[in-house]
Amino acid sequence: MPLRLTLLESLLQRLNLLPTPLLDTPLAPGIAKALITACEIGIFDALSKHPLPLNVLAGRVNCDPCGLQLLLHVLVETGYLRQKNGVYRNTNLAQRWLTSGSRFNVAPYVIHSPDIVAIWDHLPEIVQSNKAAMRMPYEEDASVPQTQAQLERHYAGLAALATVLGSEPIMRAPIPTNATALLDVGGSHAAYSVLFCRKYPKLHATIVDIQPGIEAGQRTAKQSGLQDRLSFVYSDIVRDDFAAPMENQFDVALYFHIAHLLQPAINQAVLAKVARTLKPGGMLIYVDQVTNRRYRMRLAALMVHFMALTMTTVGGTCYPFTAVRQWLENVGMEQVQQYSLFTPLATMITAVKR
Repeated sequence: MPLRLTLLESLLQRLNLLPTPLLDTPLAPGIAKALITACEIGIFDALSKHPLPLNVLAGRVNCDPCGLQLLLHVLVETGYLRQKNGVYRNTNLAQRWLTSGSRFNVAPYVIHSPDIVAIWDHLPEIVQSNKAAMRMPYEEDASVPQTQAQLERHYAGLAALATVLGSEPIMRAPIPTNATALLDVGGSHAAYSVLFCRKYPKLHATIVDIQPGIEAGQRTAKQSGLQDRLSFVYSDIVRDDFAAPMENQFDVALYFHIAHLLQPAINQAVLAKVARTLKPGGMLIYVDQVTNRRYRMRLAALMVHFMALTMTTVGGTCYPFTAVRQWLENVGMEQVQQYSLFTPLATMITAVKR
């Protein structure tokens, strides 16, 4: 974790002699802002090839050397950089997770994180009322420059997260090896479709989403070189009957990280449309946070519960397996199975169309 305690500090914390709330705030938000700033101005990419002295690094990222050095001190103390004799280099942590040349790069999600933090301004209201306090950017006018920029950050961040964390459900999903048609519902950035297509050479994916999401997916298709195996359909999955022109056409359908955005009745209505697109015997794969699981890691449990609280702010939340199973059975699915994933923030549920 970014905050590195010494053995003495860890002991004091365990003895409750260290004021831990001061580590959670304001120190933790300050560290987060320093990391976001480093990603935005390109420090880790600038150091990805070679270590650099302060003045050279300042020129590369267009910063005043004295101002930059203040930020670099924080990045050294939090374990993202190392400094020796005035020369700075990435640690293994930064090189793996925060450089654009790494396939594990989550920097786009880090840059997107202030949009999530802004949601938390409404938490006192949510705790008191348990009612939505704002709308997601999907529901705003995408032609407004501010909303457009926010959506671009949002989709880029989700694509990075999916690319880094999406391998496990793709590897474990028990879909037939001869499947040829996949529907990615609300798939926007198309990163999950790309992962499935890479694993299954005969598979063609169709991504259904609103226009800003599709534009993000088309960028992913171009970057991955899979344009010929990815198709895109412009549709609002909640308001439109996207299933009508493609009933009984797909071997597999993905419902990945959609449920937490929607209310129960809306989830069931969308899943009913998804079921219509599947061939008899076709498989629906649902991936999202599930609240009634017994998590082996405290970090995973914390992330799920925090997601449930955050999503309530925009009118959704996270649901237990029993609720998801009921939705699926109500729309004509059977053989509902739950898979515990090692990946934080994810449980996989599969079902087969009768």
